[in-house]
Formats: sequence, C-alpha cells, structure tokens
Amino acid sequence: MTRAEFRTILQRWCLEDARDADGIEDLKRDLEFLERELFHEYSVTAYGGHANFGARLAYWIGNLNNDADRKELYRVLAHLFFIGRGEQEAAYRTAYSKHVMQWLMRVANIDPFQNNASQMLAQELAATRFTEVTDSFGIRAFCTANQIQTEALRYKWEGNTENWDPAAFRRSVLDEDANGNVVRKNLVLLEDFVGSGSQMLDAVDLAVSLGPEVNVLLCPLFICPEGADEARNRSNAINHFDYSPVLEFDQRFFISPAPLADENPEFARIRRLLQKIHPLIQGGPQEYGPFGYRQTGGFVVPYANCPDNTVPAIHKRMEDSWRPLFLRNSRLPV
Repeated sequence: MTRAEFRTILQRWCLEDARDADGIEDLKRDLEFLERELFHEYSVTAYGGHANFGARLAYWIGNLNNDADRKELYRVLAHLFFIGRGEQEAAYRTAYSKHVMQWLMRVANIDPFQNNASQMLAQELAATRFTEVTDSFGIRAFCTANQIQTEALRYKWEGNTENWDPAAFRRSVLDEDANGNVVRKNLVLLEDFVGSGSQMLDAVDLAVSLGPEVNVLLCPLFICPEGADEARNRSNAINHFDYSPVLEFDQRFFISPAPLADENPEFARIRRLLQKIHPLIQGGPQEYGPFGYRQTGGFVVPYANCPDNTVPAIHKRMEDSWRPLFLRNSRLPV
C-alpha cells in the first residue's frame, strides 16, 4: 500500500467516525505531530534506503487485507511509547544529578546542609566507577551529557560476565591498591532499557559478589515491570545493593497473553488482533510469540533501536508476509 492509498483509507475512517468514538481523528493528529517531531529520529531506518515513517506506516497497515483488522492495527499506535533522543539525554542527566547523587549522599551519610557537604560529595564521586551493562547504554554520551571528564575507564559488563575474574576486576576497574583497598568503592551499573532483566542480572550478581566493602547501585533509564521486580527483590535482600530507576513503566501499559483485572479496556481487542495476525510474523530464531520476548507485551520504541520485549508486530520483518513499522536491528539472525 502506498502512502497516498493509505491516506484515502484514513480519510474514509475519519468520515465513518464523525463523532470520533473510535478516536481515529485524534490518533491521526497525534501521529502526524509525532512524525514531525520525533519519529524521524529512529536510528535503524534513518539511513540505508529505508522509507520515512509515513511510507512505512502505509506499508505496515498494508500488511493486512481486512479493513477492520487494518483499523485495529492502526489503533495499536495509541499505546506506542516512543523515547526520542532528547528524552534519553534528559534521562542521562536525571540519572546522574538525582539518582546517583542521592545514592552517594545516603551511602556516605552526607548531610546536604553541613558546611563541607560539597567537598564530601566530590570525594565520593572520585571514589565512584560508572559502568554500562551493555553498549546500548552509551556511557560516552552519558559522561558527555553530565560533563564527567575523569572517567578514563569505561567498563562494559556485556561480554565480560563469563570467566569473570573478581581479582582482575578489583585491580583494573576498582583501582585496588597494593594493600588490597579499593579506591573506587562505589560501583554504578547503568543501562538504557531493561525488559525482563536477563542481561542485567548477571552483571548485578557479579557486582554484589564483591562484598559489602563495595557499594553497588543499579540505575536503568527505563525499565519494564518484570525487570523492575527482579531488581527490587535483590535490593531488598542485599544491604550493599541499591536499585534506583529513572523511569519504571507500570504494568498497565503492557499487554499480557491472558487478560488482567485492571487492564486497559482496549487490550482485549488488541490481544485478539495480535494473536490473529501472528502467523504472518512468526518464525526465525527470534520467535517469541505475539507478545515478544518473555511475553512482555511492550509498546516501547527507543529512538536507537526497538527492543525484542516490544510486540513483534511493530518491529519484526518477514519476507513476503510482514513489513515492520520500526525495524529492529538484532544481533541475532532474523
């Protein structure tokens, strides 16, 4: 389907819903605004001959032949949560200026009203090592946004959790001295987007295994309910480990395979649609079902890439049967 053809269909839907009972007109205006302001930031399709959002939207709707299904698919976008570049930079600044600072003041017992509070906080910052769970976080951009100029070592947990050597980690990352004292006694684990937490937890478990002399903070920018529960459980059980996310998504924004008592009234229709159309999408090594990896059922799309926790109808491509709206750039074969 071309963009012109979809515009004709969209105009008809608006005329058929003159009182906007289905919210099509409002959704159309919202998406046109977001297309101008945000959707062009999606990195995966910015280069390489991919179409712009408007054309991709027409292709995406054109995956289906049934007019009622097409309209339901369009209405799924009312639940889309797009994280733009500006929102991620704001999250970088909030993580540092609020979550890390408050944590350091608490673990070092710094009273913000005492005369030497700034000096004590500077000492704690000098004893802090910032690390990233995966390279999708972008620790270089985090340091730039927060004007952190002395973080020469930028450690990434991903790829280093197998055969992890705690002694080597203490020497090279925590700057352990000849007497066995760690200079960097505050260890911060940062991540941009956490779904189920499977990648994050390996890093957390290794970090806390260093013992109570090392204070550990996990600070994801955006985290889904399953990952948040896992992080909170560990924080409640381990004294020297704290969890402080910038934005924790509420469960009510995620669609589950089975109905929940307090779910969005539209989710029953969306659930039926996702299950109905999934034969057009399913297959390949990343076949997680209609609700995505570990059945998270997300509608979240960060500008840098679409997570596999988001419903595959949005991001998965299948030759001859499905064109995605926000193509996911995967590390695995698709």
